[in-house]
Amino acid sequence: MPIDLNAQLPKLRQNLSLLVAPPDEDGEPRWQIFDPVSNKFFYLSRTAFYLFREWRHVSSSVELLSRIEVRGIDVEEVELEYFLRFLEGNHLLEAQSENDVTRLRGEAAKQKKHVLLWLLHNYLFIKIPLIRPDLLLTRFYPFIKQLFRLRLDRVALVLGCIGLVVVLKQWDTFTHTFQNLFSMSAIFYYIAALIFVKTAHELGHAFVAKRYGCRVSSMGIAFLLMTPILYTDTTDAWRLRSRFQRLSIVMAGVKVEIYIACVATFLWGIVPDGGFRSVLFFIATTSWISSLLINTSPFMRFDGYYALSDFLGMENLQPRSFLVGKWFLRERLFGFGFLPPEPLNRKKCLLMVAYAWSTWIYRFFLFLGIAALVYYFAFKILGIVLFLVEIIWFVLLPIFKEMKVWVSLREKMSLNRTSVMTLLFFLLALAALVLPWKSQISAPAVATFERHQTFYPSESSRVVSWQVTPNEKVKRGQLLILLESPDVEQQIRLTQIKLDALQTRWQRASSGAVELDSVFTLQTQLSREQSRLQSLLERREKLAIKAPYDGYIGEWLPLTEGDYVNGQSPLATLYDDESLVVKAYIEGRIVPLLKEGSKVDFIGNDGEILSAQLLIDKVLPTAIKSLNYPGLGSTYGGAIATQKLDDQLIPEEATYEVQLKLIGEVPLMRQQFGKVNLAIEPHSLLIDGLRRIYGVFIRESGF
Repeated sequence: MPIDLNAQLPKLRQNLSLLVAPPDEDGEPRWQIFDPVSNKFFYLSRTAFYLFREWRHVSSSVELLSRIEVRGIDVEEVELEYFLRFLEGNHLLEAQSENDVTRLRGEAAKQKKHVLLWLLHNYLFIKIPLIRPDLLLTRFYPFIKQLFRLRLDRVALVLGCIGLVVVLKQWDTFTHTFQNLFSMSAIFYYIAALIFVKTAHELGHAFVAKRYGCRVSSMGIAFLLMTPILYTDTTDAWRLRSRFQRLSIVMAGVKVEIYIACVATFLWGIVPDGGFRSVLFFIATTSWISSLLINTSPFMRFDGYYALSDFLGMENLQPRSFLVGKWFLRERLFGFGFLPPEPLNRKKCLLMVAYAWSTWIYRFFLFLGIAALVYYFAFKILGIVLFLVEIIWFVLLPIFKEMKVWVSLREKMSLNRTSVMTLLFFLLALAALVLPWKSQISAPAVATFERHQTFYPSESSRVVSWQVTPNEKVKRGQLLILLESPDVEQQIRLTQIKLDALQTRWQRASSGAVELDSVFTLQTQLSREQSRLQSLLERREKLAIKAPYDGYIGEWLPLTEGDYVNGQSPLATLYDDESLVVKAYIEGRIVPLLKEGSKVDFIGNDGEILSAQLLIDKVLPTAIKSLNYPGLGSTYGGAIATQKLDDQLIPEEATYEVQLKLIGEVPLMRQQFGKVNLAIEPHSLLIDGLRRIYGVFIRESGF
């Protein structure tokens, strides 16, 4: 309702302060109101400044407008009404009447929430102030301010560069430390390092704020996704006119962490192994990770966001960008022709839109990740509840609210070029989701030989003859590799010498030249040495590797005569070309859609298509328990998600084997991995997605 110009104006609160603020982004002068109760700053334009300054000297709206008119400023009644609503909405007026008290009670009742509802809204981030450190910081600042003059930051950065060079030289030792992160002592070191680094981070904010004469109202603990972190309230920095001073306060914590990381990295490289070196490792890694990955992110309201805001000179960057981003989206979808939320040039508009959309994309994936995190780390019931809260409240609800705005603006929609393009795109997307056009899928596959043999040397030996000819067919019994063991050859020679000596003695014994007992002993020795020689000859025979059947040499080592090999070296693999089979692996949801007897193309990882014709033969009725071809498993870079357990690759999802029938000859000489395009019953992406969701629901529904 319009304001009554003759009515008594409410009084302003006595504890409000009027301060000179830095100019706005266009260079216009501004002022600000500081509310010490809520610890908030409110910017005022030139007109609002005069309204606020003259408010205390008048009793009615008519007098207020008259005093301002004398100064040559024309204020409309509607502007005065908006300013009055601003004062009331931010509780900057004294409560003088019963109506005022009733209004404040009503606002407090609206803001009051049930404990469970409050937790659902705030469990991601909760702030608990612990101390009011301003007096203590003021007392200690004279001792700290000397550090600003010594320029220790340059010393820390130089040490950090040296430390990084040392770490790179000892990279294996440095990374090996990560393998010991789950012992009790490591957990203790990590917690201690985290407390030390974060305390230094917050003190960095606090002391730089004191350097510029700001008040630090509180320090405390916050819970980010139920993880405790420290925080420092430096709201008073908004009274500073220089945005670069505010930027200094914002970046102080990150700078302190980087300096600590530099010094800790340097010391880690020079101190001997021991407990102190482990502590330095945790301090260094904690500082680098928290500084570079968390605090510097401009998409969440951490130091990186406020630093970007101060650097660009744009207060309230995020909410303003969100408004501009939504306006831009609506204009590109429906072409309303609305004016932007604030006057913008093209460059500034694109910057704010890019920031808003990047933040939405970042938060979308962040909240999906958090939803999965809370689901898997909490017990089942709580995990489901938190997962649903995360998805509904932080992902679906913002989308629903924006679509609700579109519905409310339907009367202002019209058929124009933009809206027609949006409609066509929507219809195409809907058709792509609903229509059953997807009639083919790609599946990982392997062209292999059921009969194959990999040759290993029976013992460490030397290559005497290497007759392995790649890509050429070999015949059964053909000599492929001839090896020689110097140890075996020496033992054969020594054994042969012993046998010759024993044979000579045996001939003498046969003529009666020795006693009967000696004859029996000699016979035993002779028999033992003959057995030993036979065993050595069998070992020599094993070093002559021959083809057990016709086939092709697939994989081989590039060896030549004189090279040495050990017993663990796979020398070559022989494939029986008559036993070629092709197998593909599909998910369980695809099995009912598969068309048996349809033609299939096999495309190798090298891009070549198998020349032979393939047909879908059959699908094994049960899912495979383990994957026999490591090259297809994700553990070794393949397409099938697997986990390694007891030297076996176990598929993470139900996986079925599809056997393909070969027609004609195939010039394939070695096992090859690739993919096949399988014909399936046509189905839509929507149905496919619903089946996936249903499968996940069934899989996770067990308690």
